[in-house]
Amino acid sequence: MAETRALIIVDVQPTFCEGGALAVEGGNATAERIADFVTENADKYAMIVTTQDWHVNPGSHFSEDPDFIDTWPPHALAGTAEAELHEAVASLPIDAAVKKGEYEAAYSGFEGRDADGRFLEEILRAAEIEEVDVVGIAESHCVKETALDALKAGWPTRVLSDLTVPVSEELGIAARTEMDEAGVEQVASMSAFGFYEEGEDAPIPGDDASLAGAIGGNAYGSLYGSDGRYADGIDADAYGEEGTLRDGDPHSDGGDRYDGLDEDGEEPDLAARLTAGLGAGLSLSSEAGDVDLDDFDIDIDEEIDFSDDADETDFDFSDIDDAPTL
Repeated sequence: MAETRALIIVDVQPTFCEGGALAVEGGNATAERIADFVTENADKYAMIVTTQDWHVNPGSHFSEDPDFIDTWPPHALAGTAEAELHEAVASLPIDAAVKKGEYEAAYSGFEGRDADGRFLEEILRAAEIEEVDVVGIAESHCVKETALDALKAGWPTRVLSDLTVPVSEELGIAARTEMDEAGVEQVASMSAFGFYEEGEDAPIPGDDASLAGAIGGNAYGSLYGSDGRYADGIDADAYGEEGTLRDGDPHSDGGDRYDGLDEDGEEPDLAARLTAGLGAGLSLSSEAGDVDLDDFDIDIDEEIDFSDDADETDFDFSDIDDAPTL
């Protein structure tokens, strides 16, 4: 929820993008995707925090002969343009920023401090954050370590998987496995905030009660708008006081409005209600799964083989002008 969730944008800096000292392939594109996501979803976060590598003299973290595991070529040098936030991220509505690694290696954003000397954990607790999302560069290193530390500190944590990128695919797989085993949730950004609120059950396809609720308990379903109008624009005033349609209304069948009851004065089952709303042409079972093909000018060979072993000899397209090629 917006008032309890924080977004941590990890190390989205030019030094880790194409053209930088320690470039990760796909870094610039990841920065742009993060910017687009935040632009659309900033209001869903109580706080947006950035982290930055900000190296002054990190000791053995730098090496002239790096192994790219524990030692690295010089990068993110404090005060240089490469150490600043990527231009796609710098203009976003950022609530707090921490820098890490001045005099030693630092992979997790939770090792960083803000300008007042507060660690990231202090900042989040002061804001009463209850959940954390993590994005940034690189998934296999600083994003992973930041997510794991957030989880260890007690926050339910998600990594938005399409808003991060690993140093290599192999290391990315290893990082995702480690996070998964630890309990970090990994979701695509498009699924981060679904239509249904947390804890609310989505309608289950084929479930009568859910489907009835989805169409508002109205036999016409989507024929009515939420404002009492038909979807085709006919106003509710088309009805007379006795519940009958005015003369000439195309929804009338002999002038009587469908009132949700069958001819015996009882509420029909879902199939009947849907059929009344959708019109003739489909025969719906209580599971809304059967279609009466006799209502369509289609010849179906009952002997058709629909198994995986079927080939073109099992299908007769002679009655169709543009027969498909199998």
